[in-house]
Amino acid sequence: MTKISQREARELKRRVARLENELDRQRNAWVTEWPGGTHVRTLTIDDVTLETVRVSRLLKHAVVVTINSEGRLNLYATPLGSNAK
Repeated sequence: MTKISQREARELKRRVARLENELDRQRNAWVTEWPGGTHVRTLTIDDVTLETVRVSRLLKHAVVVTINSEGRLNLYATPLGSNAK
C-alpha cells in the first residue's frame, strides 16, 4: 500500500468533509423533487399515508417505496445525511 503525506491526508480529509456536507444538504432539502433522482409518477394518496410521509420527513428520513409479493407498496423510512450514522 502506498503511503501518502500528511498534507495529502489533510486535503483528502477536507475534501471528504466537503462532499459529505454537500450530500447532507441535498438529502435534507425540503423540495418536491429528489436531488439526483428521476421523477416517474405522481400519486394521490390518503391522509394517513400523507401524514406518514410528512412525519418521516420531519424526522429527516427519506421514504423508500418497494413492492411486495402481493403487489402492494411498502413504505420504509431511512435516515438521511448525518443521521444515517
